[in-house]
Order: sequence, then structure tokens, then C-alpha cells
Amino acid sequence: MHECHPLGADDARGVRVVKLLLLAHAFAPHNASGSVRAVKLAEFFRECGYDLRVITAAPLAYPRTLSARVPETCVVTTRWLDVFAPLEVARRLLPGGGGVGAGGASAGAGRASLAQRLVRFYRATIGMPDGQLGWIPFALAAGRTLGRDWRPDLVYSTALPFSSHLVAARLARRFGCPWVAEYRDFFADNPYQDTPAWRGAIDRRLEAAVMRSAAASVTISPPMAEELAQRHGKPSVSVPNGYDPEDFATADAPAPFDPQMLTILYTGIIYPGRRDPSPLFAALAGLTPEERARIELRFHGQDLRGVAEMARRHGVEDRVRVGAAVPYRTSLAWQKQADALLLLLWNDPREQGVCPAKLFEYAGAGRPVLSLGYSGGVAADLIRTRGLGHVGSDTGAIAAALRAWLAQKRAGGVAAPSQDARAGLSRRDQFNRLRDFLRGQGLVP
Repeated sequence: MHECHPLGADDARGVRVVKLLLLAHAFAPHNASGSVRAVKLAEFFRECGYDLRVITAAPLAYPRTLSARVPETCVVTTRWLDVFAPLEVARRLLPGGGGVGAGGASAGAGRASLAQRLVRFYRATIGMPDGQLGWIPFALAAGRTLGRDWRPDLVYSTALPFSSHLVAARLARRFGCPWVAEYRDFFADNPYQDTPAWRGAIDRRLEAAVMRSAAASVTISPPMAEELAQRHGKPSVSVPNGYDPEDFATADAPAPFDPQMLTILYTGIIYPGRRDPSPLFAALAGLTPEERARIELRFHGQDLRGVAEMARRHGVEDRVRVGAAVPYRTSLAWQKQADALLLLLWNDPREQGVCPAKLFEYAGAGRPVLSLGYSGGVAADLIRTRGLGHVGSDTGAIAAALRAWLAQKRAGGVAAPSQDARAGLSRRDQFNRLRDFLRGQGLVP
């Protein structure tokens, strides 16, 4: 398996090669937001000269369209058991089963409510710590097998799912090495988790027990780093997401955009009831018919529930296009070609520390951002302070931004943020901070 060892970082030069094990439930070729960060981490660790192995899972319910500059011999892919799969079977087989698996309504409101309560109870009791717990035994077995002739100096796990941290803690204990927990999202007290109140106390105890053995934690924003440090009494560092200039330089795919239209693009998923494009639809509805006719909103992603219906409710369905997810490089190419890019945040103070990877992609694309949702958090501050675009859900202000972009489009093109606006936002800039932190903690030389 010598192919896993990067050229130029060998013991003959007197360099102690760090053996690093990365645990990531989602990894290439599965195209998910979490797997993109995991892939970029793996590539960075190899560039640092570390002898890397990755343990991941397959198959996953994501398009297989993500590539990685990591040799296949470095990646151990295990199978896993989806403990929530019975819910999907029930959704297909039971009358009115739409309410069972997907949270939709069944034949009667009472029965739908009962079905939803049963689903919630099943998820809360069976899915502890999460729906990926069926990966734990396979990942542990893969780690034990790997350890027969290759033992890591450091285990690094990226989550959610929190199951990754459970595996990391056990393998680190087995190998007698430290481990680092990366949180892309909170596990305990995560406002996006629709679990009953009684699960909160269990999750907090479980997280505290697992994190007791961690050497440190890594997360994506200063507020989240501060919270984790207070919770667990361990060093914690903010390492935001970033963009990879090379990805944008090589991303080239024609977009299905009308050059006469002001095109606003959203690539990702929708969190119904939380990340909501309705303010944009309302602003669009308030424009004159002539103005509306020159604007097209395009949504592309794997899960865009409710977008078409919201557009219909605001009477702008003819200006909204909802399409399937596209490969990662294609999405980057389309972002470069759009006139503006839509970012959705939950309009809730609990969104304070959330700074989506999508925002950094948008910065790398060099197009102005229209951010809807909470305007007092890290993401909104970044957009404002760097002049990356418009922040806020006020329909009048959104309408004014649309009119300004229409005027710029007529005059030759929507103005891009300055090059300085994205300085320091690349993945390399962020991951250099991670390397410095790991060195400062004595976890790598």
C-alpha cells in the first residue's frame, strides 16, 4: 500500500511520517456537503506528508459524482446497515404511507399525525446516536484489520454523523493514540434534529462520555468552537470551510441559463420550515410584470421539497425552475455562470454559529450572494464585511437588490465582488490553521 505515502515525505530525509486515520461516513464518490469537506481534508493531509488511511461507508443515497485525489488503496470502504430503512419500506407498502417515511400527510389527518409520532419515536429510540449507527461495527472491524500492519499516530473523525466519533474513540483506545473530533454540526442540542425532548439529555450524556477521551475538537465557526470548549473542557479551534481555486479553474460545464435573464441559482437541499426561499418569492411577486419576466430562479439539488409549491403560493411559479442535483464540478461551473447565488439560512438566533460550506463555494465562484434568513450570525457578518452580496429577509430590500441587479444586467452584466473579498477564504487557508492547531497541541510534528 505504498501508493498511499506521498512522494517526498519519507524517513530517509529524517522526517517522521505521521500515520493518520480519517473516519468519514460520507466520502467520494458520494456527492454530499460533508463528503466534500472530508475529501478536501484527506487531500490536504496527504499534501502535508501524512501517511493517510480513510475508513468510509457505502452505498449511500447520494449521487456518485465526487472525485478525490486520494489513491483507492488509501480508502477502506465498508458496508453499513441503515436502521431507518424499515421506514422507507413502510412508506412504500402501507396505505397512506407517505406520512410514514417522508413526513407527508396520509389519508386522514388523525392517522397522519399518529404515523408521524410513531416515526419520530422510532427514529429517537432506534437511531441512537443517529441513523448511521449501523456503520459502527463494520468501521470498527475495518480499523482492527487495518491495525494489523499499519497503526495510526492520530485518529481524526468528521461528523455528523456522531457515530464517526464513537468509532474514533474506540479505535484510538485500541491503538493507544490520540483522536480529534471534528464537528461540522452540533450533535447534542442541534436545532435541526427533530428528536423528542427526552433525547436531549441522553445525547448530552453520550457526547460528554465519548468526548472525555478526545484530545481536541475542530469545528466551523468561532461561536461553535467556544461552545464545544465550554462543554468538554478540551482545546477547540474554528476551521471554517473554504473553496478550492483549482476546482473552479477546471470546472467547465455549459449552464442551462438564458443569457437575457437575470439568473439566480441555488444548489443544495432545502430544510422545510427552516431554510426558506419564501422572502425571495414574495419580493419577486412585488415587482412589475416586466421586471419579473426578466428574472429566473433556478434550484438544483437532491432534496428540494416544497420549493415548487411555495412558488405557486406566491404566484411566481413561471419564474422558478426546480431541477435535479448535478455533479460537484458542474455545480461549480454553473455558479460561475449565474448572475447571483442564493444562500438560505434559518431565520433563528440558533443559526448564530452556522457558516455553510456553500457560502465559501459562492465566494470562490466570484458572484454576488443573496442571503436569506438570520442576519446576525457568522455567515451574514462575513457577507457584509467582505461585500459579498445582500443579507436579510425584508422583501422590500430584496426587491431593491433585484432591481439593482436588473439594471446592471442591462448595462452589461451584474457586478462581481472584488477579488479582495475572498482573500483568505480558500480551503488551504483554513486547513493551514488546522495544521498549526494540531502542531500546537503536540498531535503532529
